[in-house]
Amino acid sequence: MSISAIVCSLVSVYAYMSVSSEELSSAYEPKKVQRLSYDSIEMKQKITPFLTFQKNDAEEAMNFYISLFDNSKIIDIQRWGKDGPGKEGAIMHATFQLKGQQFMCSDSPPVHNWDFTPAVSNYVECEDEEEIERLFTKLSENGEIAMPLDNYGFSQKFGWIVDRFGVSWQLNLK
Repeated sequence: MSISAIVCSLVSVYAYMSVSSEELSSAYEPKKVQRLSYDSIEMKQKITPFLTFQKNDAEEAMNFYISLFDNSKIIDIQRWGKDGPGKEGAIMHATFQLKGQQFMCSDSPPVHNWDFTPAVSNYVECEDEEEIERLFTKLSENGEIAMPLDNYGFSQKFGWIVDRFGVSWQLNLK
């Protein structure tokens, strides 16, 4: 061992010995946890709703939804080719955004024995009366009204719709 290594070791031992037991124990006390707001946390993993369409209408639905909500856009589309299992040109995988929330969708080549269900729905917090009325009217067109717009006691106004594509929407006015 070199002289400098021995000196460094002795300095470390002396520094440790000169710390009081209170200072040493407080150095190992658990620190208070700082609570962060949801907006200040950078998410590493994200859960994204994925809509599986079985009638080759994913693109029509995606464009319809984008037309209804501000801050909405198509991010990416990948289409089935002529040699794929899906109909050529149909959506193999698409990513889009509604009101800043990312969604994914596809036109499923196999027709499954399941489809969309109201047990899982998109919940939309509307900003004002005009927005909830507009969305309710557009989304219920050729769809099914599960709960008409009304005051059910938990908010000013609420409505539940299954749109023409089978996707369920809960609309709420704060």
